[in-house]
Amino acid sequence: MKYQITTAVLILASLSPVTSEARDQTTQHQRYYAAYEKIVENINRTHDNADVTLLAANQFADEDWVSPKRFQERAVKRLKPLHVQLSIYGDGQRALERTQGGKEVRITGNFETELLERSERQWFSDVFSMTSQGINDGIWTQKGFDGTRIDAGQTMVVTVSGTYAKQGILTKHHITKEFHCSSVGEIYY
Repeated sequence: MKYQITTAVLILASLSPVTSEARDQTTQHQRYYAAYEKIVENINRTHDNADVTLLAANQFADEDWVSPKRFQERAVKRLKPLHVQLSIYGDGQRALERTQGGKEVRITGNFETELLERSERQWFSDVFSMTSQGINDGIWTQKGFDGTRIDAGQTMVVTVSGTYAKQGILTKHHITKEFHCSSVGEIYY
């Protein structure tokens, strides 16, 4: 019996530093989160068109817990436009994609072109769809898209709207890109 009690006391004593460390980390996360709330509120108040949202604390990964100064740098950086990778699908499912590093969102356009007889050239007749997804560890959620023909149908201006969540920060974005149609119906950007 003495052996069992001694073993239990030793086990509990060895767990005490772990429990204390976890409690200290929780307290630090609470302090950081309170500071993050003030940073987000200040950014939304002082920057035109800022729409930054702080994710719930339980949605933070371990590496997202950084000093308030570093968090503020991240949040301000997120006010800038996202880096976008474009892909195109057109008639006959031709595919064109530029792959470059450092991109946050991939947007894929699906277009239809047709011959405009009066000018003897191809033009955009429709944008079937615009799909998008986050690249790497960011979470992109597309909310919608809109396409407008300009330059006598030779250019399609597309705006894709959505939210991007990363490092505890959610931001809203409207990404505008131009796609071009050559005289023979090739689509490029």
